[in-house]
Amino acid sequence: MIVDKSQLPGDEVEIPGDAPPSYDALEGVPPAATAGDAKAGPSNQPLSSPSSSFASYPPSVGHGRGRGIKRGGSAWFNFGPSGRAAREVRTTVLGLLRDLVKHTDWNGAFGVLESCADACRSYDLSLSSLLQEPSVEGHTPIYWAIINRPSPPESDGPDLVSALLSHAAPLTDATVDEIRLACLHTSDHTLFQELRRSPAFSPLTGTEEILLGRSVPVDDVNVEDVTEDEGAFVAKFRIPLFQKRMRISGSIRLEFIAKGRLWELSFIVAAKEYDKRFGHRHFKAGSWVIRLGLLPHSPPTCIDSRLVIEDPRSRGQDALQQPATPSSYAGLPTSLSEAVMAGDDDPATLASLSSLTPRPRPRVELRLETREQLVAPRQWEQGSQIVMALEESALANSLQYNGCPYLEPDGSLIARLEAKLGPPGSDCVIC
Repeated sequence: MIVDKSQLPGDEVEIPGDAPPSYDALEGVPPAATAGDAKAGPSNQPLSSPSSSFASYPPSVGHGRGRGIKRGGSAWFNFGPSGRAAREVRTTVLGLLRDLVKHTDWNGAFGVLESCADACRSYDLSLSSLLQEPSVEGHTPIYWAIINRPSPPESDGPDLVSALLSHAAPLTDATVDEIRLACLHTSDHTLFQELRRSPAFSPLTGTEEILLGRSVPVDDVNVEDVTEDEGAFVAKFRIPLFQKRMRISGSIRLEFIAKGRLWELSFIVAAKEYDKRFGHRHFKAGSWVIRLGLLPHSPPTCIDSRLVIEDPRSRGQDALQQPATPSSYAGLPTSLSEAVMAGDDDPATLASLSSLTPRPRPRVELRLETREQLVAPRQWEQGSQIVMALEESALANSLQYNGCPYLEPDGSLIARLEAKLGPPGSDCVIC
């Protein structure tokens, strides 16, 4: 006797084996069976239903790359119709993500992304894992979204990069490295700083979350190139709650893009005398240390630089003594000295306070230089760096003390790094 084969869920959708399904296939494929739909019997095991707790952020199934399907039950079950449908939806989503970042017209991109998220939830797939797979020419879709991002960006519309990051969180270390690489390839320091402030890129530790609360102050980093000196730049920083974060968290890490390189400037409290974060240099436990180095993908270079920290009162007095010319506030700075002075407060607003301002203290200057080339870390190599303890300067050492005059009234530290690529020359970096 010949028994006709009954149609199973997912069999009514015919998809070519040599090509991914079309976008319309996401609507035609029936949803995966849930525990309530399964019949009792030894040959039918219940399926785990997709989570409904995260409507906007698909659940992540792990930090490994390429783990897009959450495995559950017996291993043989994924070879059935529902498992095949899930694999087909996975292929479809990867194809849609590829098309999403390949085209520059992103008017309908957000609707497609939400449809992908809905399909992944229905089949217990992790959109976060799919977004972080190197599925597009050896890179992730997020990388290509940054590369193809309009310049200047459309300020009146939503940003696709931010939307992808919200669905991709939490990010793996490999994805963060891809984001750094994409921003470096586009020399987009502004976007890099925006991404670094996002919770997806820089999630807070438990200590930081308790310390900083919901309204997290961000570290402001502004980089200015100098038109008359191709190898010079000035990086200006504002670090909120400097002392409190150093004492409790033990480190503050700043990253920025300048001169075709990714840089890291960190303030670190030495945990022990032989702290591997400082390479071959050794500092006493509890010492506050500054570290300057390159991040991966950066070409090697020598550098001559100094970190400058001024008494907050001196910025107002300098502005009064050196009135700015009209050209100082327009366009890029034409010299390092002009770049340093850019952004000071308007002298007119400080004139009435000049007679009441106490004499400021001398500014802190920490020379960070190397005659040997800085080398970025690689997979199994730490790379080279410049490290210096604050205690090597009496003025800089005061940053550890309560009532330090170099901190702003709100506890922020304002500093700048004046740098010139190349071996150290005279005693003055900026003359």
